[in-house]
Amino acid sequence: MSGARYPPPRSFQVHQDMLVATTHTLSLALLLPVAAFAQGPSVSPTFYANAEALINNVFPFGNTAVPFRYEQIHDDVPTMAISGFRFRHNATTSVYPAHTVTLDGWMSTALTPSTGATNAFDNNHGVDKTPIINNRTYSHPASDPTNVPGLFVLDYPFDTPFFYAAPVGSLCWEVIVTAKTQTASVVHDAASTVNLNPVLQVGAGGTGCLATGRTSAMSATGTSTVSWSGGSGTLTVNGTNAPASAPSFHCLGFDKTLWAGFLPLPFAVPGSTGAPSGTCNLYVDPLFAIGARAGTTGALTSAVPIPLAPTYHGVALYSQWLSLDLAANPTGIVTSRMVTHGVSAPNPTTPACRIFLSGSTGATGTIAQAYMLVTQFY
Repeated sequence: MSGARYPPPRSFQVHQDMLVATTHTLSLALLLPVAAFAQGPSVSPTFYANAEALINNVFPFGNTAVPFRYEQIHDDVPTMAISGFRFRHNATTSVYPAHTVTLDGWMSTALTPSTGATNAFDNNHGVDKTPIINNRTYSHPASDPTNVPGLFVLDYPFDTPFFYAAPVGSLCWEVIVTAKTQTASVVHDAASTVNLNPVLQVGAGGTGCLATGRTSAMSATGTSTVSWSGGSGTLTVNGTNAPASAPSFHCLGFDKTLWAGFLPLPFAVPGSTGAPSGTCNLYVDPLFAIGARAGTTGALTSAVPIPLAPTYHGVALYSQWLSLDLAANPTGIVTSRMVTHGVSAPNPTTPACRIFLSGSTGATGTIAQAYMLVTQFY
């Protein structure tokens, strides 16, 4: 399982220029392609179209308060006919549940750029203010925490499209949320002020299986340390509940959809279903396997040096632990869940603002400059 056997998935087109594996460490060089701009959905801020933003928020769709009045002004949306907008879950190691949201919405060419907005909702709209959503209920799926960044699955197609002409002014949209079914917060990806040294964004998903002598499934967690100014960092994956003192491997790769380019993932280890281990899943197509030995308590750790540069912005790396356990199932392998590390480079300014009011539909709210939900317009 060691050595560079297969290229990364085409969706990443990542070239590994300096990959060196040892028993304890691995150096990675990632090169993202410069992709030509294509027509289609537009993400604001554009910087986070393919990378996790660095903060999160629940306003106005994800908290439990109703009514909730909310407005957002964007300075970077191109000229386009807009028939809806989408949002994404914040990266996390847990699942946000499926839920519904009911709201009314409006869109206009803002009277001023975001920096000139006021806390009076109506005073930010232009003369072309248009109703886009009319008392409509939307159903949203549960999150997939293995995705960093998340997919834009929190979708709000409009009842009435809006044509936005970018050179004229900024884009303003407003919603009044009148009903929600979630009983706890559903956290959305958001962007705000500049962060010059962002850590890797972490998600996790799937389930581990049961090693011999354990009462809880194998698991894995991820952390990182970074020095963007120094151009380097460390990706760390810890494991728990592995077989005592077992030879183990930190499997690391860029693909969580296909093993060796043809076998769909996740893939159940042969013979594990119905065995004492329960079903053990392979979640990662490993470019490298880094050897380690579990402690007597089943603890594992792997620290991987990585280079950092703005060109790596948006790269995702997938990890899981695999341990040898001959008594657990016929194949003699037990596995942990998967951990995702997403690279988000230091962010530029945030070209938007928001105005919000909880529990009321009043005329004025609280304004926050350079603060926004990451939004996809289509």
